[in-house]
Amino acid sequence: MINFIHLIFFQLKKNHFVIISIFLLFTLGFTEEPSKTPFKNKLNTKKTVIKGKVHNWPTDTVYFATFTFHSPYSTSEGFQVLTSDKTFEYTFDQVDKPFIIFLTPERKFLDLRNDVLFENLTDKYYRGYCQKFYDYPITTYLIEPGTETKVELTKTKRYGKTQIKFLNDNTYNSEYYQTTFELDAGLEEVLDSKFDSTLKDLRNIDNAIKNLNNKLNELSTKLDKEQKYISPFLYKYTKSEIEFGAKKEFLRYLLLDHKEEISEIFRDEIPEKINNVIEFNKGKVDYATMIGQEYNEFLELYLTFKFSKLKNKLISYKDFDKEKFDFALKELPKASKYYYLANNLLHINYNEKTKELVTRLIGLYPDGKLNDRLLEKYN
Repeated sequence: MINFIHLIFFQLKKNHFVIISIFLLFTLGFTEEPSKTPFKNKLNTKKTVIKGKVHNWPTDTVYFATFTFHSPYSTSEGFQVLTSDKTFEYTFDQVDKPFIIFLTPERKFLDLRNDVLFENLTDKYYRGYCQKFYDYPITTYLIEPGTETKVELTKTKRYGKTQIKFLNDNTYNSEYYQTTFELDAGLEEVLDSKFDSTLKDLRNIDNAIKNLNNKLNELSTKLDKEQKYISPFLYKYTKSEIEFGAKKEFLRYLLLDHKEEISEIFRDEIPEKINNVIEFNKGKVDYATMIGQEYNEFLELYLTFKFSKLKNKLISYKDFDKEKFDFALKELPKASKYYYLANNLLHINYNEKTKELVTRLIGLYPDGKLNDRLLEKYN
């Protein structure tokens, strides 16, 4: 994404890596109750702009950062000093794809968007779950080409939530994006034994699948009712978030909540009903899916599941090595192979074995957008 965003009013530079909880970026702003009007494509302008006015802002600057779930090392950042009347305006040039950005009043919080895929990665397992943080001053937006996003931001306290009021055309579309951050919470709930006590026992896996499918259908039906009020891209994006949010939460239910029982199942053939929930059409991973949170969190858990099937035992955590490199090349969708491997190689510590993997990856993808970053680290 960094290749197609050029910023007029602010400085750019690539960022280094810091651990963060993804949910942090999404629960921190809250919006006023939206009013529905049908989405109007004709309102789109030639320029892609985000602008606004701030209240109770703790600094004289608005910082921003692009945010790419599929490639956290492809992000860029910038800033603009507020005018005397506390307003700002960012203009993006040569934008041909939607992208996600967040705004913050303090430079130190820009680094929080890096490592978005690794904040749950431990030396024992991958949680694939985002804890809720409410004490960081960040607001997040989906920006589409040729649109103007106009906001009024009010800080209640320095590290608390930021109130967002949208003043642009197609206001409901902007506000609806803010609701997508909570989709996985509803999917997680229906797989919780507090919601259904029978789920304490994995022998009742049919109940878990039924609960999940019911919730999936409920969310999909609600989304379909919103279709005429939101942009075609946001509709596709949200549809993907629902689909892969369900798969992710189901894998968490199996791999984390029922480790002992699923370990037994891996010794035998995995029931088809489980595979049917987890598997997906790898040839239909589009851009709207690629930039989403749920799909990219799902991938690591998906590889854990597939690798455990291969080994006939639960492998809760697999270090990134040649075996995992080759396995990811084999199992991941074509659209995700390069970014998954490149970002892992940029994340882990340098050693000669990983340097060999970098050489292999660049040989396979000579035009890869992160190749320069890889060469910088490993040469």
